[in-house]
Amino acid sequence: MLNITPNFAQERALNMLRRHWKTDNTFLVYSPTGSGKTGLAAFITDGFVSRGMRVMFCAPYQILINQTSARFIEYGLPGEEIGYVWADHPNYDPSLKIQIASADTLIRREFPDNIDLLIIDEAHLRKKRILQDIERLRASGVKVIGLSGTPFSPFLGHYYDRLIKPTTIGELIQRGDLSKYEFFAPSKPDLKGVKTSNSAKFGSDYNEAQIGEIMCGSTLVGDIVQNWLENGRDLPTIAFCVNVAHANFLTIQFNKAGVNAEVMTADTPVEERQLMIHRFENGATKIIVSVGVLVAGFDSDVRCIIYARPTKSEIRWLQSLGRGLRTAPGKESCLIFDHSGTVHRLGFPDSIEYDDLPGKSDGMEDTARRKSEERAEKLPHECPECHYMKPAGVYVCPKCGCKPLAGEDVDTDTGRKLKKIGGSKEPTKAEKQAWWSQIKFYQRQRSALGKKPVSDGWCANTFRERFGHWPNGLSDFPMDITPTVSNFIRHKFIAFAKGREKQQKQQQTQQGDILPEDCQTSQIVRPHRLSEQSRQSAISNSI
Repeated sequence: MLNITPNFAQERALNMLRRHWKTDNTFLVYSPTGSGKTGLAAFITDGFVSRGMRVMFCAPYQILINQTSARFIEYGLPGEEIGYVWADHPNYDPSLKIQIASADTLIRREFPDNIDLLIIDEAHLRKKRILQDIERLRASGVKVIGLSGTPFSPFLGHYYDRLIKPTTIGELIQRGDLSKYEFFAPSKPDLKGVKTSNSAKFGSDYNEAQIGEIMCGSTLVGDIVQNWLENGRDLPTIAFCVNVAHANFLTIQFNKAGVNAEVMTADTPVEERQLMIHRFENGATKIIVSVGVLVAGFDSDVRCIIYARPTKSEIRWLQSLGRGLRTAPGKESCLIFDHSGTVHRLGFPDSIEYDDLPGKSDGMEDTARRKSEERAEKLPHECPECHYMKPAGVYVCPKCGCKPLAGEDVDTDTGRKLKKIGGSKEPTKAEKQAWWSQIKFYQRQRSALGKKPVSDGWCANTFRERFGHWPNGLSDFPMDITPTVSNFIRHKFIAFAKGREKQQKQQQTQQGDILPEDCQTSQIVRPHRLSEQSRQSAISNSI
């Protein structure tokens, strides 16, 4: 007997499965992030095991086997009945009622006999051997249940009889089971001429080598770092990159800016991954830069997503964004910076959903065409002022209040940066944050160079001189200083040096006025007046 009760999505899924259990053999459960996919698998497994039947649970990756087993035991499934299809594992016992395996393990080994139910996690992944097992089991009357938050792969309709869709991302967000989000598109690469290739995991997508070369451009990488420093609010962040070279380049630039970032790839050893995740959860690492990992089975508190991997794949897009949509205490929304142009092509995560398995419905081409047209109408538009992605039909930007001019409410061109301070327009909070971060960088830089330090009060007063108020509510994380801010500080020191010189003149005059009458002028030792060369030298040393 399990020690948990089904949530609304799990209850719906169980009822839908019962309704069609006798008519179909294979089911694909559309289970978005946050709907309780592992819990649903536990309820189904419990129903079989309590009747003396055997269940095989197939995880997509070997790293998730222990995690799945721990969850099953936590939910109340009998740990003594859980065995691993993994010969070197201490819990290897083919006679136990619950068998947990990875897809790769099953591909290498003979499929266990006498299985009454096969549950496949992340069923949208194309594994030829697993698909052959589904066909064989379906023909013999053994039930198969696939689980996926992104059941969009074109082959699924050929292997699964029925789609079970208990909820959607939009409903989960509305209920508060998933986090709200804020989308911004600070920069957008030019992908003209990029070819398309096929992937077993994500289907048709951009050629990785080509987009890797494009995204490694110093301007694009610089935009990513600059935008996060100005607008990322120092939040725990996952950055999704194209390849290892791209990830390394981005990580180095973040580290140079004083932000602790680490790279995690598919080749990162399991133990090292766990240490990295531990540092991330404790705040020692601020950004994990990911290449092909952290798209499934990663449940840490992520409050910002940097998406720097152009894609045509709805699966890749939703799997990545899902890492930031999980709720957490004190989390109001997830901040998403799309530097790939993907949100312009695929739209918001809760706008991507289907009512049929690919290849399942009659007149699929007409259905797909209608869906494509409906999706195009729902695509968001970028605010030309702050780069916030507005929902379709929204004219005035809900973030900055910008009312676009005629023809301006369209996708912006490649690499347009956030506007700099200038003119009579009131500076935005992002611009003020950029100034404050550069002032704090200057403070840290002076200490590193061994110069006379400047105090926090000096920093606050410098900001106040520029904006007329104190830097309340701004984060202290530093960012590389620009010529604009550097010149402002330099002129501040010049003004200070001139003021000191003026004060010395006044002191000299006052001393002359109060000397006793019997003192000779020639005997007066007057304060030394700074020469222009000495004054410039003093300014230079101060700066």
